Amino acid sequence: MTEHDVIVVGGGIAGLTAALTLAHKGRKVLLVEKNATCGGLMNSFTHQGFRFEGGARALVNAGLVKPLIKEFGIDIDVLPNPITLGIEDKLLRIEGESSLEAYGSALKDLYPGSEADVDRIVQAIRSIISDMKVLYGVDNPLFSKKKKSVLAIAPSLAAWMLKFFRTMYRISKMDTPFEDYLDTLSPNQSLKDIIGQHFFRKTPVFFALSYFALYGDYIYPRGGVGAFIDTLADAIRKRGGGILTDTTIVAVDAGAKSITDVSGNEYRYNKLIWTGDLKALYALSSVTGLSGRDQALFERRKVAILSHRGAESVYSVFAGVDLPPETFGQAASGHVFYTPDRRGLGNIHTGKLEDLLRHWDTASKDEVYAWLRGFCRYNTFEISIPALREPAAAPAGQTGIIISALFDYQLTENIRAAGWYDEFKRHVETEFVDTLSSSLYPGLKDKVLFTLSASPVSIYKRVGSSEGSIVGWSFESDIPTVSSMFRMGDSVKTALPDVYAAGKWVYSPAGGPTAIMTGRIAAKRCLKG
Repeated sequence: MTEHDVIVVGGGIAGLTAALTLAHKGRKVLLVEKNATCGGLMNSFTHQGFRFEGGARALVNAGLVKPLIKEFGIDIDVLPNPITLGIEDKLLRIEGESSLEAYGSALKDLYPGSEADVDRIVQAIRSIISDMKVLYGVDNPLFSKKKKSVLAIAPSLAAWMLKFFRTMYRISKMDTPFEDYLDTLSPNQSLKDIIGQHFFRKTPVFFALSYFALYGDYIYPRGGVGAFIDTLADAIRKRGGGILTDTTIVAVDAGAKSITDVSGNEYRYNKLIWTGDLKALYALSSVTGLSGRDQALFERRKVAILSHRGAESVYSVFAGVDLPPETFGQAASGHVFYTPDRRGLGNIHTGKLEDLLRHWDTASKDEVYAWLRGFCRYNTFEISIPALREPAAAPAGQTGIIISALFDYQLTENIRAAGWYDEFKRHVETEFVDTLSSSLYPGLKDKVLFTLSASPVSIYKRVGSSEGSIVGWSFESDIPTVSSMFRMGDSVKTALPDVYAAGKWVYSPAGGPTAIMTGRIAAKRCLKG
């Protein structure tokens, strides 16, 4: 049995951040990842010479990614990642906060009679942007390449913390679901759909409306998101840290302070950082040998964690196209949020879907495919074209395109259980491509060389994320973990002694920046110990 100062379970961005922080400080750290490569929801893959992002299409800097690269001397270039917002034939390339006025003008053209509503929405976004400039607009001083004394960094840290906590207080007052908040600004359902239908249901309003500010904060690593992940893994190894891939952990013995993999190998730890699904941690852990108080605390937390669900998932279609990147560049940038019909989804992704699931035993394939056609026609798609950022991402004269949309895990799981999952995937691929072929990219379907796709079930199988969730807990019920920015430091605590957690399941709302921050916090806790 091997023993380590710290074992990190999960090789996503949270686990890599934690392991790199610890290895950099000379700790004997082992990172254990169940897949053949690290990255989790941040990865790249190639197919027939086309490079695709299998998870996040780009990185949101948020005052964290660039400082992390700088502190650890990560050898990777980052490229611009311009965002385009599109509704029908109105396409707007985002160029900072100044684009907000143009966005408002486009909405007024699309929804005559709702001009005053649009003004209220734009003003709300502008107000939130002011706060997000503080939250994400500066480099976090806790990431510093050079060692400095507390006295040396105290002035900048104090100034940053003062702004940060003042901003967090204002944001904490805006935890209303964005749907409810938009109801106070406009009665126009189509307008509200266009503003928010590409966010997860019941997303807190500050998180949803702040995204206009984050559109300008995206960066794209040269070589793809997976290249960034690979450089982090290499940095860990260079500092003496160990990385064990293709290794699934099946048991955690909190009393003996050990973990066991699927092959029966045991690894002892002084501290453990779990960055995978929290449900797995609480389901796999044994508390024999702990005090009665610790066992009771664990059981209470276990019930709370296991009784909650993850948020909606994502369906992604990957296509190789026999057209040069410039053809797509004439329509929009390489990262687009596009809605083909201004009427929006309405209740297609809520009431109609819920009714379909309630009557699943009597539902026919025709009903499902009819729902799917409406879903695609009125939905908002996230489109990513790696070759428009970096031509080497596709064969010469050809283009890889990623088309994705929020999707329900239970629907895909029901279809898988019914035995027509592969057929359904082909239908989704066709509908996604046909929708864009008749709108943003005319004639696209005639130039497609191949398609493949990843459903919410695919995400669950690959990364073990409950309900295929990419942002952690569903916002439609109480969050069983920390959701207050004032308590982010507590988010890494678990009900097990010397066990910390990090990633999207420990704090909500979550994303890549949250995963990096919580990985950093968990590592700092281990260093203090």
